[in-house]
This record gives sequence, structure tokens and C-alpha cells, in this order.
Amino acid sequence: MLKPLERKRAELASLARVAACLINERLVTSTFTDNSILLSHPETDETICVSLPRPPQFHEAVHASELSGKILYNDRSVLDGAGLMRIYGKWAKLNNERIDQICREFENSVQNLEKAYRQDWSLTIDSPAWAWEQAVVEGHGMHPWHRCRYPLVDDFETASIHFVSVPRAGLTLVGDYEGHISKLIPTQLNHQGDDQVIFPVHEYQLPNVKNAFPNARVLPCTISGRPQSSVRSISLPGADVDFCIKVPLAVKITSIVRTIRPWAITIGYRLEPILTVIENAAKTFGGSLRVIREVAAAASSSEHLGCIIRQSTESLVAETGDRIIVCAAVAEHIHDVWPDITTPEAKLDLLRDFCVHLFRAVLPSVLLHGFALQAHMQNLLIRLDPVSRDIRGFFVRDLGSFRVHRETFSASTSLDVDTAWVLTKSDSLEKVYRYILSVIHGDVASMIRALQVGMPGWKVARGELEKVIPAGDEMARRTWLESPECMSRAHLSMQLFGVERECTMTSIPNRFYYCQQGVSE
Repeated sequence: MLKPLERKRAELASLARVAACLINERLVTSTFTDNSILLSHPETDETICVSLPRPPQFHEAVHASELSGKILYNDRSVLDGAGLMRIYGKWAKLNNERIDQICREFENSVQNLEKAYRQDWSLTIDSPAWAWEQAVVEGHGMHPWHRCRYPLVDDFETASIHFVSVPRAGLTLVGDYEGHISKLIPTQLNHQGDDQVIFPVHEYQLPNVKNAFPNARVLPCTISGRPQSSVRSISLPGADVDFCIKVPLAVKITSIVRTIRPWAITIGYRLEPILTVIENAAKTFGGSLRVIREVAAAASSSEHLGCIIRQSTESLVAETGDRIIVCAAVAEHIHDVWPDITTPEAKLDLLRDFCVHLFRAVLPSVLLHGFALQAHMQNLLIRLDPVSRDIRGFFVRDLGSFRVHRETFSASTSLDVDTAWVLTKSDSLEKVYRYILSVIHGDVASMIRALQVGMPGWKVARGELEKVIPAGDEMARRTWLESPECMSRAHLSMQLFGVERECTMTSIPNRFYYCQQGVSE
């Protein structure tokens, strides 16, 4: 029986990502030629041959999009990422149970990607914000778990939101949390007693909440919302509802289970004075950045129950008159945003404008204060003029994964930052600089691949990056422009071997550097 085309595409997407991770994370020995990469391992005499459609640009790392999808092992085709993972597990003598679990998750990602490929993504610049959120299909181009929703297979077009009432004791509320929640449920259900607090709960999370809080009362009320690209953030209906909610979901989405630490639930609200500093830093450099506010929140003692109240994209559209679109969707559907951008010159002009706004939005807080937001393409939303489609700036969201050098920040602002979560605190300013390089490198790479402008695009991007670096900031020049390497998360290694304190990283070529070294595409 022939496989559907969507299934084949999904399997190839998984296969290419796993192969690229094995190579880039140095989990195998990789021997490059102009038309193939031969994979080997010290524990075996076997090899895997990865065919290349064209000579590789670098012999240290590849992007999944550079691979043809034809991979041979013992003269037989490897069909998907799970198949390749089992071969590597055998070579490296890894625990069979761990490999089996990873392969189940890869298969889940393939199944969800196959469903996504069957969708009809008919988008225009005037499509609602939630439609753009749900049109993020490929996501992170190097992540083998990019469409994983383990153990669920679903289109996630809608989400049923339940409501539970739990005792107030032991909870942490910030902002007007209860005032916002009251807009979502009937008036007669709002009065559960002064000693009770109401939480919205995702339909798939309700059993976990009942287990964690046996005394929770499930209220006779549900509403339907639209999951955003992260799945656990939900756009809500109602003309008077100017916010969305972010709730825990014990589902493995990409590579982690998406419950939410109590610290992360309230940190966005508590960062308010710092967010103004970040926005003002962008203004100092002529940029336009607005941080989407987390205006209220409620945290329990459990990662399974909590809620963040965040400004909705729809309310920001109404306020600004702009079209506001998540950047990950822009990169995947770029011709739906700018259908008339077709010539190489026009594409480079668009990329230049993107970089001008991007660098002046996300780099000033690093350069002035040693504070970096996790401004990757799923957290960045672009602001577009509804008529001319010119870029006006960016919004950024999701405030729980920043990086800061506290000494630098305190010295420049007289403010302190809560870095109770270990990943937020950097022990040197240079680490913050290296972190933001990995972020902007990924953002620019996504746009360059979408526009298909290759190394000429990187030269344009480098030119704009040079303009942002202040005279005398040798660390920025050394880290961003003169270093041949850029750090990238080692997604596969972290799942295979675990994480101690910080994310496991690998190095990839820094194209801001190599575009000046005569490397061509």
C-alpha cells in the first residue's frame, strides 16, 4: 500500500532533522564529500551514507534543509528519524528503553506533522492573528521534535477550557487576576467564596489537576479557545476579552513537557519596571520594540495548575492599527505577506529592513544593560503597515527565559532581577552576548532561507549588524562578527543524555563571520 504524500513528507522532515543533529552535535564522525556525508562511530565498522543534492557549504555542520532525504544504511533506505535513531542507539550502545521512548516521540511528531500538511493554509495579511499562529507548521528547522505533541495526535485548532475552584491558601496571585477570570465565566459561578480561586484548565490537563488537587471543584462551565503556536497559550473569544491565557499542559511539546514552574508564572508581571528599561533601550537605538505584558497571574504549588493573563494580539491590533504576525509564520508563508517581493534585489531590500528593525529592537538591552530576551521567531511578532506592508517594529512575548548579567544590569539601571531559575543568570557579560548571537543568528537564518538569498543575504545582515554595535564595544565585535562559531542548542544530546544545569550546546558556523571570508552558496 502506497503511503500518502503527506506521510512521506513528514517522515523525510524527521529524518533530515535527526541526521543533521547527529552531525552537528558530533554524535557521529562525519566525512564530507561534494555529494555525500559518511557517518561512522568508534564502536562499529558500519556506516551510513547521507546523500547531498549539492556540495555542502561547510564541513562542520549542516542544516536539515541541505539534506536530500536519501540516506542509506547497509544499502537500504532509512525512511524516518526513528529508523535512524535506532541505528545510532545500536552503534552507541545506548539504553534500549530510552531509544524506544525517543522513537515513539519521533513517530508522534511525524503523525502530527502529517496532519498539519493536510491543512489548507489560506492566509492573507488580514487573516486573524490566531490563524497565523496555527499556520506555524515546520517550526524550528533543526528540531527533531518540532511537531511532537506526545502522546497526543491532534490538529489543535480549538481547545476546550474548563474551570476549577481551589482553596486560596498557598496560592500566589499578582495583578487583577480574578477580575480578568471573571470575564470568562457566568456571573453566578464567580462567587465561589472568598477562600476560593478559579483557574482555567486545558481539557487535556484536567486529569492532572484533579490528581494534584483532589479537593478542586470542577465548575459547570467550559469555553472554547484557539491554541497559539505554543499550544498552551490560548486566544479567547469575546469582544470584551482583551487578553489571552497561558496554562500548564502536561504534554511533551517539542522536547519538554509544558507544565509551568510557579516562578515562571509570576515573573512576567514582576518584571514590569525592567520591561520599560528594555523598551527605552530600543528607542535609544532608533528601534521599535514593545513587550507584550503579562498583566496578571496565579500560581499554585504545583507545575500542573497556574495561569498567566497576557495582552492579546487582537487587542494590540485594535490599539495600533498594525497587522501583527508571529515571525515563525511569516518565515513559513512569506509570499502571503509580501507577494510582490520576487526579484533578488527586492528580497535583499526586505531582508535589510527586517535586520534594521530586528537588531535595533533586541540588541540594545544587551549592549546597554546586559539583558537579553529570548527573542526567537515564535516569541517575536512583526508589526506591519496594513496597506504598504512596511515593517514598523516588533512585539516580543514569553518573559520566563531571559538571560542577564546581574552586575551589569544593576550598575546601569539601579534595578535588580529575580534570577531564581538557573538558566536566567549568566556569570559573565560575554555569555549574554553569545546567547543573543545564537538568537539573532537563528532569526536571520530563517528569513534568509525563506527569501532564498544565501550568502548575499548574510552580507546584508552583517552590514546592518555592524551599524548597531557602538564604537568601542570590542566584545560585541569579537563575539558577533569576528568569531567563526555560534552556539546552538544540542536538542538530540539533551534528550539522550539529560541536562545537568544549563542547556547542552553545540557550535555551528557563524555566518555573520563567514560571509566576509569568501564562502559562497
